[in-house]
Amino acid sequence: MKTTPASNISLLWGQLIIESLVRCGVTHFFVAPGSRSTPLTLAAHEHPEVSFHTHFDERGLGYFALGAAKALTAPVAVITTSGTAVANLYPAIIEAKLTQVPLIILTADRPEELHQCGANQAIDQVGIFANHTVWRVDLATASTQIPANYVLTHIEQGLFAQQQQSGPIHINCKFREPFYAKQLSQDLRHYLASVHPWLTSQSPYLQKRAGQTNTPPLPDWNEVQQQRGLIVVGRLTQIEQAQEIAAFAQALGWPLLMDIQSSGKGHPWSLNYYDQLLHHADFVEQLNQAEVILQFGDRLVSKRLLHYLSQTRARLIQVQTHQEATSPNHTMGQYYCADIATWLAVHPVTHHHPWGEWLYQADQAMAQFMEQGASQQGYELSEVSVSQCLTRLAPDNSTLFIGNSLPVRLMDMFAQANSKQQRVFTNRGASGIDGILASAIGVALILEHRPTTLLVGDTSLLHDLNSLALSSQLTSALVVIVLNNDGGSIFNLLPVPEESDVVAQCYQLPHGLHFTAAAKLFGLTYLRPSSQQEFELDYASALVEPGITLIEVCVPATQSSDMIQALAGQVKQLEL
Repeated sequence: MKTTPASNISLLWGQLIIESLVRCGVTHFFVAPGSRSTPLTLAAHEHPEVSFHTHFDERGLGYFALGAAKALTAPVAVITTSGTAVANLYPAIIEAKLTQVPLIILTADRPEELHQCGANQAIDQVGIFANHTVWRVDLATASTQIPANYVLTHIEQGLFAQQQQSGPIHINCKFREPFYAKQLSQDLRHYLASVHPWLTSQSPYLQKRAGQTNTPPLPDWNEVQQQRGLIVVGRLTQIEQAQEIAAFAQALGWPLLMDIQSSGKGHPWSLNYYDQLLHHADFVEQLNQAEVILQFGDRLVSKRLLHYLSQTRARLIQVQTHQEATSPNHTMGQYYCADIATWLAVHPVTHHHPWGEWLYQADQAMAQFMEQGASQQGYELSEVSVSQCLTRLAPDNSTLFIGNSLPVRLMDMFAQANSKQQRVFTNRGASGIDGILASAIGVALILEHRPTTLLVGDTSLLHDLNSLALSSQLTSALVVIVLNNDGGSIFNLLPVPEESDVVAQCYQLPHGLHFTAAAKLFGLTYLRPSSQQEFELDYASALVEPGITLIEVCVPATQSSDMIQALAGQVKQLEL
């Protein structure tokens, strides 16, 4: 091992667990303070190959780790003490399960004799995350009566399960006091004899590898290429996938619709304003000529696109990298669970069949219409204007994290087309408003060589405000743009009662707050532009400022909903 074996069995088990994870490639550990978790915490802290990250709030810590795992596209570990600390991880674990993010949850626990007897901070942690993990184990209480092999095999079996089905795993670790070597000294060299070959090597204990599944090509692929095809792209985990799919669509000559979560929206071959154009009867009629729809990725933002897919008579072929069902319309079709690059490789393009010239002309007309509308409004600062310009202003190869509720919808509707390669992240599994800031900070922590921008709503930021304390762990720029419409203005666009007082009291919950004092509390640079021009200048300066810069965009509560509804009516009448 990379550390000297402890002379205390609880500490030694902690070292075995951490060493096993590190040898399997897990080097980022996210830790909240606690006494019962001391064996795990000290082992991680003392390991020379571990990147050690902390946060005092377990809920924020879980999302902090979630963002890091998303950016790494590899497992990271979370360590908490026992009791409600464990329960506070639940929202992040749900999101990780639904979006196949590989978290490793290490929870400290009381030994058996301290359960169901009124012992402090003892709760039932066995299976606490129910069906939201892909593997779980309740380790026996650390003891010299249980061989070290037991620990290593259980840890690495969990990692093997995670290779086969990406998602969170839960390892519950029971420890008895004392937790410190100074309190008890034992000679445990004999205890480690059974794993001596492992101790003297640098290899994992188990040499398991997840099996590779074959990806057979469509038997009629040659005929399919000669049909009128449409390619739809949802959430992807890597920007390279978006580029490969766009090149594939262009080679086929098929129209391409890319969701904001694909990191490819705005590609020159993509129909950028398809969400708005789906309001137009002529556009839908032209789109209905598609005979086959090939969808990559999942979890589309646009409700109009989802509705179109539920109504189309075209043959559906969907390719995704996991086995979870992601067709909310329960659409009949052919579903592939495969690596996207592998699927593309076994389906070489041999026919070029362009048929969507009118669709691209319509998209260009819509782009001109949007630009004229912005010009006529004098580039007034609004949620729409910020969403429209953000992909244009963010640097090439930078990172965007988009919050749930209204921001992700606005970006999917209005983000401008450009050739920049910006990696986009969201938490669109359960689509909650919790943990958005912490997740973005986790992404920025890992992708520290590039600036990160978070677009978030005011209620979401209030929900995760104490994660601003994580700003001290960042060395690169994280620009937090908060759209403050005084509450949940998304409900102006959702099916809720029409009475304004009911909407305000039961849904929007206006708060009347601004974030000036919050920025001061956490020592952040704070900017509050009053015009679009001022916003663009503030954003440019924030991109080169290390740490978090908070830009607050204050707008009327109904501004964006009014603009969206007015725009929908105008698009329906647009001459294409």
